[in-house]
Amino acid sequence: MAPLEGIRVIDMTSVVFGPTATQALADWGADVVKVEPPEGDTLRHAGVARHRGMSAMFLNLNRGKRSVALDVATPAGLDAMRRLLAGADLFVHNVRREPIARLGLGPDAVRAIAPSIVYCTASGWHERSPLARAPAIDDSIQAATGLAALNAGPDGAPRFVPSVIADKTAGLALAGAMLAALVRRLRTGVGGTLDVPMYDTLAGFVLAEHLQGRTFEPSDGPAGYRRVTPEGRRMYRAKDGWLTMTPYTRPQWKAFFEAVGDAAMADDPRVVDPVERNRHVQWLYGRVGEAAAARNVDEWLVLCREHGIPASRAVPLDEVARDPGLEASGAIARVEHPTEGTVRMLSSPGFIDGAPSRAPGPAPRLGEHTVAVLREAGLDDTAIGAMLASGVALAAPPPDTAPPAA
Repeated sequence: MAPLEGIRVIDMTSVVFGPTATQALADWGADVVKVEPPEGDTLRHAGVARHRGMSAMFLNLNRGKRSVALDVATPAGLDAMRRLLAGADLFVHNVRREPIARLGLGPDAVRAIAPSIVYCTASGWHERSPLARAPAIDDSIQAATGLAALNAGPDGAPRFVPSVIADKTAGLALAGAMLAALVRRLRTGVGGTLDVPMYDTLAGFVLAEHLQGRTFEPSDGPAGYRRVTPEGRRMYRAKDGWLTMTPYTRPQWKAFFEAVGDAAMADDPRVVDPVERNRHVQWLYGRVGEAAAARNVDEWLVLCREHGIPASRAVPLDEVARDPGLEASGAIARVEHPTEGTVRMLSSPGFIDGAPSRAPGPAPRLGEHTVAVLREAGLDDTAIGAMLASGVALAAPPPDTAPPAA
């Protein structure tokens, strides 16, 4: 039995933040019904695709879900949506607060349909924030939380981290909050309302190490953890390439300095005392950099493994994507998709009793499950046919009919 078997999620999120959260639930066995507008989630068209509407990003962030294409802004579409909600454990959306209320799908309206449902909002900003009505995407949140400024280049210009890290971090936080709320619901029968703002989530993510002097009242110095800022930790150039190696404890620093022929440093106060070591960490990293060019990357890695020093060569992204170790652990699974052929799909990390108790299924084509899910909600074929004919709902063609090329 999958851990979340029997849990039904109505997912009205799009792009990355919300789908990251719900794909984790789908991986662990929840029945995630993805409600899309008839034109589909915009992520269907982002990046590489073999066929229109089935991008690589969509395939991985919506794996194992069922797709219902429905115009909930119409009376018939809203009625169908209400029927879906009546049988759900959890509802999640990423529509801003006023528009979702005007649509008739605000918290009070949904609880009137399903009193014990867990109602979740994947928001950009908290409702008490002065920016509560502002739209939010990964770019704006990286900028607003100081992450882009922390990642400034040599010219001082802020730079984005080259990953949609705000969306994905907030998505994982939302998944955790949803699971906690579901546990409470199973124990007490009480649902509730969740709001996980992307800004608050990433700000906390960044400040966990960077709050520093701003932790204390009155202030004991500025924010910023120097060890991990650009002038702190660094990559090192060896004879034949780049690597990171980070002595962290006193024994690790002692082993490093003995290996490079500077054993006297093992008793230096800047190594022995943890407070002094933290205060002089940039200088210590400079010493590592001076020594790095004397050996090859592999030689350094052998030395670091021998002494328990964390280290890695700088691995190109494409090599990570092809790492057989990820398939061996189940982090990447090969799945046969009915229209996309063999695809390599990610799966949520984690093991239960030593086994990867998640089974990512193929991502749905737009409207692939519209008819089946609407039938489950109690609509008869005449009503469903009328919705399809009017464009309120959309159903995918049979699986053996390939969608048009991208």
